[in-house]
Amino acid sequence: MTFDQLTLYFLDIPVYLANGLLWLLYTLFGSLAALVASGSAATLALVVDGAVQKLAGARPRRQGRGESIPVAHTAQIITGMVIVLWLAAQWGMGAPVPWIGAAMWLTGLLAVLISPAQRFNLLHFVKSGIAVYALAVIGSRVYLNMASQVSPDQWAALVGTAQSAANIVASTRGNVTTIITWGLWLVIPLGYFSMLVQKVFLNPVSLINPLSSYEDMLILLRDRGGR
Repeated sequence: MTFDQLTLYFLDIPVYLANGLLWLLYTLFGSLAALVASGSAATLALVVDGAVQKLAGARPRRQGRGESIPVAHTAQIITGMVIVLWLAAQWGMGAPVPWIGAAMWLTGLLAVLISPAQRFNLLHFVKSGIAVYALAVIGSRVYLNMASQVSPDQWAALVGTAQSAANIVASTRGNVTTIITWGLWLVIPLGYFSMLVQKVFLNPVSLINPLSSYEDMLILLRDRGGR
């Protein structure tokens, strides 16, 4: 390698690094919605599910007496199943569906964190709501794929000419696609967010410690303030 070739090589290194950085940023931005959803699900499983599962399997004890039962991981497993279902549903989908799902995960996590006294109900609602949305996305994709394979010639014998069949198929496909778009972009997400807000403000917060959970309240009642 000559001196000129070596010089060109070192001069090209910043270009290669810049191209690699741009490719990495482009890839991350394209997967940002999935990363937000995955991060929210991981935080939910590690921070919230463990505490809720521990509380659900705990036995009442007084002054440290009694035995505790092994803690299961049902809540974490359900969270894992829901996030895998959602990632499979949004794979290859264009905006805004992946971002709507990411917003559902993120707002669900925030709602659970700011309302510890309602974690059981909120966790069930968040996971079931996202699972329903994921199933709706999968169902819409299956329908659109099947509808794209329908040939007007297959319906010509039933409705008359091939032109009439083509008009009917196109009209039906357009109407159903519009309904699916409204459902995935507005109806289901709006119902989820409105119900989530309603559940967060359903019960009044504690005036002593707004961030206390039912477990904290029961500990205070059983210990009688440490007396």
